[in-house]
Amino acid sequence: MLLKSSLFILLLVNIFTSNLLILLGILLVVLILNLCLNKNLKKHSRQLKVLLFFYLSTFLVQFYYGQQGKVLFKFYNFYLTQEGLMNFAVNFIRILNLVLMSWLINEMKLLTGRFSKYQKIIDTVIDLVPVVFVLFKKKMKAKNFTRYILKDINKRYE
Repeated sequence: MLLKSSLFILLLVNIFTSNLLILLGILLVVLILNLCLNKNLKKHSRQLKVLLFFYLSTFLVQFYYGQQGKVLFKFYNFYLTQEGLMNFAVNFIRILNLVLMSWLINEMKLLTGRFSKYQKIIDTVIDLVPVVFVLFKKKMKAKNFTRYILKDINKRYE
């Protein structure tokens, strides 16, 4: 019960704060909890590489739209600003915290009551993250992509 309530508090602080030091503290706490309590951390970390690639590829867009403030680097019409860099860091750490918290919640089976039936679906969706690259290589349409994912979930729960 204590772990569930402390994770809930960390989640709320993670969502509502933009202080980089507080977010780094939450990252450290959640990382230590995952190292101690998550037996499937190695498996999950392979899936994290995929998510990090997608998110790190968006940092250029975030820098481009955050061109106000102190300029750190200029390349033609592209400005790397201190505010854009801080915005990216806060968002990146916030998303990383959410992913690590969700792994911990899934591993510890903290969802109880009527939410417990969604535990398997969450696990399946996390397992299917690397499949997305294969489906993109096949250039599937969104409709076929959704069907493929739903069929896979249906097979696992029959």
